Amino acid sequence: MVLLGAALLIGCCLLLLSPPITAGPVATLYVYAVTPLRARALEQKIEESMPGVDVTVFGKLSDFKAALESTPPDAALSPKPVLASLNRTADIQGVKAGSDAEQYLLVSTRALTKEMLSGLRYGIVDLVERKSLPKFVAGLLGVSTAPEVQRVTKIEDLLQLLQFQTADAVLLPERFRSDFESRSKMTFTILSLSTAKVGLVAVTFLSERQTVEGAIRRLPKHVLADLGVDEWK
Repeated sequence: MVLLGAALLIGCCLLLLSPPITAGPVATLYVYAVTPLRARALEQKIEESMPGVDVTVFGKLSDFKAALESTPPDAALSPKPVLASLNRTADIQGVKAGSDAEQYLLVSTRALTKEMLSGLRYGIVDLVERKSLPKFVAGLLGVSTAPEVQRVTKIEDLLQLLQFQTADAVLLPERFRSDFESRSKMTFTILSLSTAKVGLVAVTFLSERQTVEGAIRRLPKHVLADLGVDEWK
């Protein structure tokens, strides 16, 4: 009896000292988005709004793609062209003001005409794989010849391309125009081309859908704004 009592006492002590068991995330979401926010900052904002979902935001398209292939999540969120380049369909689509695409602007420090577009060097935040990017940019420009393209990982990098003249022009989402211009004393020429439309962020489901979709559809307006949309369809 003494031994039994001692064993029970020790067992109780171990239970008291053991850390509480908490349920881990029930679903996983990978995110790649064109945004001025750092990946970690965006990750925190999304994850705080999606309890029960483990969110990982990638700052590079190559890392996003590699993770999708090596450790597939339950769902992935990225601009529609990114999903298309990875042979994934958009199961739910983000929209802004009723449109599922956003206008990209052509920004340069030199005078621009539509006739000269084929011969320029361009910068753009990565949206498709490297080998496909020149053709993708040609489509945005409405030209038949694929131009020289330099891809970057952040919006602020586009400004540096113009400052150091390593690109003649950059393609910038229109929603970032005001902030982009305010960051520099350079004078910009800006063209809005009818062909320069890029699909907004969308979500593809690889496994668990119900939990993730519900959480995504409940994201608050300020987080949706960071992703460049105002609702889902």
